[in-house]
Amino acid sequence: MLIGEPSRTQYDLNFVLFGIPVRVHPLFWAVAVVLRAHGRDGIGILTWVAAMFFAILLHELGHAWMMRLHGFRPWIVLYWLGGLASYDPRQGFEVRRSDTLANVLISAAGPGIGLLLAGLVVAGFFASGHGGQIDLEGPGNLVPVVYLPNVRLACLFSDVLEICVLWGLLNLLPIYPLDGGQIARELFVRFSPRDGIRQSMLLSIFAAIMMAVYCYVHMHEPYAALFFGCLAWASFIALQNYVGGSRW
Repeated sequence: MLIGEPSRTQYDLNFVLFGIPVRVHPLFWAVAVVLRAHGRDGIGILTWVAAMFFAILLHELGHAWMMRLHGFRPWIVLYWLGGLASYDPRQGFEVRRSDTLANVLISAAGPGIGLLLAGLVVAGFFASGHGGQIDLEGPGNLVPVVYLPNVRLACLFSDVLEICVLWGLLNLLPIYPLDGGQIARELFVRFSPRDGIRQSMLLSIFAAIMMAVYCYVHMHEPYAALFFGCLAWASFIALQNYVGGSRW
């Protein structure tokens, strides 16, 4: 969910997973801690950080695996509230900028693999017959929350499911730079080559404003409202730059 890659630092964590280079910027850990610093003890915060790392890395691996299926050699960066799976377009042999289906599949693969994992976890939970339960909570009763005798384990499962389901669905909204915004752009350009980018930016602004209002008025979540407000403003600036640049 990034616009561009952050600069490298001496504190980056670097490793290779399934042949894909991964870099974790230190701000990723800092933001993860801040998100759950209130109301949790040290172990609870570490549980959240581990869940966020696992779920977001899986999300970016979904993008990266789909890129690799189309001949690219991807790499992953985790930073701030999310991550970025990138590739050098000169390395691919199947995907071109005009290949709408392939680009849509690459964008959808991230949230898709998270939702698939959530479904498998819920199905496995019911099949195992453990002495616990799963309830649907959160916005719109969409987030599976696990209750088990082992509170720490229940917390870990619940955190992973929250990120895979709630964050995955939010990522599919047609808002730049979310995956849904990338998908919307591809579809608009496919059916309206001359005006598709402008139309997708207008949709991004509208959707982000509606989400900001919903988060503030109905959910009483000012930080979430601010987040979507910032995305609306960023889309508006991008639209102004695009319209201005297209005049030349």
